[in-house]
Amino acid sequence: MFKRMSSMWIAAALMCGTAFAAEIGLTSVLYPEGKKVDVPIAGTQRAPASELSAVVENRAGQSNIRIKYKGLQPAVLFGGDFVSYVLWTVAPDGTVENLGGIANDGSDKGEAIFSTGQRDFAMMINAEPILGVRTPGDLVVFFSGTPSTKGAKPTGFTFGGLSTREGLVTREHESIAGMTYKVDKKNPLQLIQAEKAIELLDRFDAQRHDQAIYDKAMAAILEAREAKGQARIDASKQVVIQASQALRKTARMIEAEEAAALDAAATAQRVALAGHASGLQQDLAKTQAELQSTQAELRSTQAKLDQTEARLRNTQSQSARLAGQRQALNSQLQGAMGKMATGTKTERGYIVSLSGTAFGSGKATLTTDAKYVLAKLSGMLLAMPGAALLIEGHTDSTGGDELNQKLSTDRANAVKMYLSEMGFETSKMGSQGYGPTHPMAPNDTAEGRAKNRRVDIVIAEN
Repeated sequence: MFKRMSSMWIAAALMCGTAFAAEIGLTSVLYPEGKKVDVPIAGTQRAPASELSAVVENRAGQSNIRIKYKGLQPAVLFGGDFVSYVLWTVAPDGTVENLGGIANDGSDKGEAIFSTGQRDFAMMINAEPILGVRTPGDLVVFFSGTPSTKGAKPTGFTFGGLSTREGLVTREHESIAGMTYKVDKKNPLQLIQAEKAIELLDRFDAQRHDQAIYDKAMAAILEAREAKGQARIDASKQVVIQASQALRKTARMIEAEEAAALDAAATAQRVALAGHASGLQQDLAKTQAELQSTQAELRSTQAKLDQTEARLRNTQSQSARLAGQRQALNSQLQGAMGKMATGTKTERGYIVSLSGTAFGSGKATLTTDAKYVLAKLSGMLLAMPGAALLIEGHTDSTGGDELNQKLSTDRANAVKMYLSEMGFETSKMGSQGYGPTHPMAPNDTAEGRAKNRRVDIVIAEN
């Protein structure tokens, strides 16, 4: 009995989520109607060295998302139970939506198309054991950044709804950075995913809850094992779909069983209370004593309520002081950067611009003065727990486009790395190089080119 209940609990936890403990800084974007928006996709420290980008277009109340990837290594490299990538949308209020899997087959490049009724959202790509999970796990591999398209309104926020599934499913690697998957035509990724789905069905006793779907999944896996080529891939996909259906039904039935058990416990408690009331009616003296005790508890509760109101008033006073401190912090941020950096308040957030003198000519190495400025900035940022950064590198138009693109990217990464060394969380930072494509001034004068050689640190605070 204990073993069966343990399997039921694990299946529900896998499908519905366990304790929410992990957090990540994200940037939600309110997408303009009828305009295609290019969205940068950044990798976390556990991500492979892949190139991802997204294009989002909101039209007639529907947001269409096209994810393009190059060199994306499959999720099976994490090992254990993790075999799939899932795209999630996350709204600023914490609402999440599973848009489906990215069917990466180990090839060099590809794309995936999704659709959602949401308009204001951030995106995450997570490694998951199965495609049909209802809450995102804490194995975040990629996340969306801030687009440069005019009219797209970004909002930085912290998302605390990542489910920790430790003890429920296994993984062999926390990071697959630098790892490469070797394609095996005899054992395609789709078959690996199908075999893992069948293993989860057996582990979580799904057969007991839906024999018909379980039998279909078993028949499909036998067909997949015997088939070859495209037929094997198609049969494997059917296994994953049927297994996800079986696990979802298993989770729903477990929830129903738990609700029934709670109802039975409540009924037993009501019967016990009725018997207790009967005993109280037979003993008026005892009833009077309990009434007096209840009155004393009420007086104690009132005293506690009075204390709570006093604490609330004190909390409101503290909130007002914190607001004043935040105003003073913003003033410091505007005045502490010196000649090497300038600060500007924009719709995207507060932008700190490091001039080209922060680096050696044609190099991506920070000067001592630049490190001093960034050290001061990191101290201020650590007092802003809701801050999220997008670090953007820019150059003037002199030199080749390929060289400028690399230089701008390297400089943005150098700033990101130094802020990380100063204690700011890497997961709350994204970096992007734009080369000469976003000038602040014409490039036909020395003064204009000097303005264009910069690194912008966009500070968005929820």
